[in-house]
Amino acid sequence: MSNINQAQALAKAVHLALSGDVAVQSVLGQAPRLYDHPPEDPIYPYLTYGSMRSEDIGGDDSPMTAHNLTLHLWSRYGGRAETMTMIQAVSGALENGNWQLGVGHLVGVNVIFTDQFRAPDGRTIHGIIRLNATTQP
Repeated sequence: MSNINQAQALAKAVHLALSGDVAVQSVLGQAPRLYDHPPEDPIYPYLTYGSMRSEDIGGDDSPMTAHNLTLHLWSRYGGRAETMTMIQAVSGALENGNWQLGVGHLVGVNVIFTDQFRAPDGRTIHGIIRLNATTQP
């Protein structure tokens, strides 16, 4: 099975895990605002999917792929509290590892780091979650 098949299955599983999580719904809406590309005038807060890198880390008899995915969180709340709540909800939904992969098997998942800072527009808080997931065919 190719890395691209596992990456596609993983991206879909992440989206399904976030869409169905009650904590994520509480901060990003009942139908969570999860976008590959946000609408021109989005409702805040929302999440966008960023870059995803997949790398073969397996051995000859043990195929394995590491995936690094970046998630971007966007808030117009006056302070950082909303972004912190979003980071907590999204990280919790992803780290529980209860994902439905259509292809392959999830070996492990963890949040590598989170960050938050004021975006260049001066009013938007930008949060980042870097996620690492390992899969096997």
